[in-house]
Amino acid sequence: MDVLAARLLSIKSAVAPSAGPDGSIYYLSDLTGQYLIWRYDGRKHDVFLPWDGRIGSFAVSPKGKIAFAADVGGDERWRIYVAEGDSVSEVSAEGFNNLGVWSPDGSQLAYTSTSERPEDFSLYVYDGTSRKKIADLQGINAVADWCEEGILVQHSESSRDGDVYLVSGGEVKNLTRHSGEELNAMPRCLGDGRIAYITNRWSEYAGIAVLDVKTGEAKQLVQLDREIELFDVWGNYMAYAVNEDGYSGLYIMHLPTGLTHKLAIPPGVVTYLSWRFGKLVFSISGPRVGHEVFIYAGEVRALTDSPKYGVDMSRNAVPEVARFKASDGVEIPVLVYKPQSPPPYRAVFLLHGGPESQARPNFDPLVQLLARMGYAVVAPNFRGSTGYGKTFVKLDDWGNRLNAARDVHEALSWLAGQGLVAGKPCVLGGSYGGYLALMSLALYPDDWACGVEMAGIVNLATFLERTAPWRRRHREAEYGRLEDKDLLARLSPITYAEKITAPLLVIHGVNDVRVPVSEADQLVARLRELGRSVEYLRLEGEGHVFSSAARPRIYGKVAEFVKAHLG
Repeated sequence: MDVLAARLLSIKSAVAPSAGPDGSIYYLSDLTGQYLIWRYDGRKHDVFLPWDGRIGSFAVSPKGKIAFAADVGGDERWRIYVAEGDSVSEVSAEGFNNLGVWSPDGSQLAYTSTSERPEDFSLYVYDGTSRKKIADLQGINAVADWCEEGILVQHSESSRDGDVYLVSGGEVKNLTRHSGEELNAMPRCLGDGRIAYITNRWSEYAGIAVLDVKTGEAKQLVQLDREIELFDVWGNYMAYAVNEDGYSGLYIMHLPTGLTHKLAIPPGVVTYLSWRFGKLVFSISGPRVGHEVFIYAGEVRALTDSPKYGVDMSRNAVPEVARFKASDGVEIPVLVYKPQSPPPYRAVFLLHGGPESQARPNFDPLVQLLARMGYAVVAPNFRGSTGYGKTFVKLDDWGNRLNAARDVHEALSWLAGQGLVAGKPCVLGGSYGGYLALMSLALYPDDWACGVEMAGIVNLATFLERTAPWRRRHREAEYGRLEDKDLLARLSPITYAEKITAPLLVIHGVNDVRVPVSEADQLVARLRELGRSVEYLRLEGEGHVFSSAARPRIYGKVAEFVKAHLG
């Protein structure tokens, strides 16, 4: 790996900030090679707690204690602990756990766990000495807030269908009961028996509603012609982040009057937002920002400046948003990162995961490396992507899945017709993007010079059988039920393996609980049986999301593979 690649792929991040009761700001940073909790006390930044493992989330109590969730080897089996002074107490280490929130007085921690049943996240409370289950809940649940009226739980039937529960006195009340598919998420206490939450009940796009807990009456508070993604409240004020053609807009509203103003933030994506103990803090990922923590106190200013290893961030490629009409008339947005040379370009198509996610203008070191190498990076938001309303996100469900691969094919044809892309590109993707990269290679083999598949689904039937039990029903809503073997086979890359002719690089972590490594194993075995050119990185000690320490080696290999086949 050359020096520029090493620099770009080594850039560090600071994310997920939250204030503490003493005015300190806590956040996660991978400066040491893995994400740990850091603390900024107004003078200096320091690691809050040394830990042998990756920390994925944390919650600061009104008394200053910090609960955190950590995993081992990227296995995403988050174990929950509480740190106070120099002591750390284990809260829950069995099953899968979702870290929640502290009670208003800081004496108790609420969280959900599959420790009793592998498919259900029930609600527990830890009081500093012992834990107690206070509600038997089915499916995927996460604690969102704790009000005077009780604990607010976000229940998810799928990534676009869910409800808000209130748990109090041993009773569970569904505050947003509905029929059909409806998003209700991220509830926050407002006081006086009211909560705010994100919902798309009344619109194509998710907005913010206010609900009276006693009466059940809900009404719209903020509704736009684009998606609201994050929000938080403090006193009479609310901050919320809006998806504006992929970029984030950040707004503050005075709740009593509705007066709203937009903050001036660096171009990018707001990845986390918290308003606690009077401090509004957030993290932004952007092509020329990196991934850093910011605070708003009359003006926006950066709190962190993670090492950039000598990279001139001002030279990073910023994507242009293009749109084309697919053959069936659906408009498909595409992000295009152009190198500094004139077109036409050799290109790399980068397919996002999810599948219910979105290619956005965040900081991706691999994208920037490929652009510096002279390639155009094309990131299509094929049908099924989020950010464009609830109709668009459903367009790839079940039997329509293969239309997303057609979108990728037609994006290539359109860009070639515009004189931007020359020759056969490489296609790469991770997770669902890996799945779609394989389907693109199989269904449109003449399009591609090479492919890279990372942690992707290969066989939908075996994926559903072997993924974590609590994920199965969640994923069946997207791909099809396990008993519908014919449909799953028709939609699975393994069915079309003999049509994959381009050289392929397969990368998968052994500890992956979302997409088991057996998916990659069967693909590589089948392609080698067919005599295809396939390289395989089977990564011990890595999970679905590759560790910060491993990414330079992994992405360096990807860049070398692309260069070998595109020139």
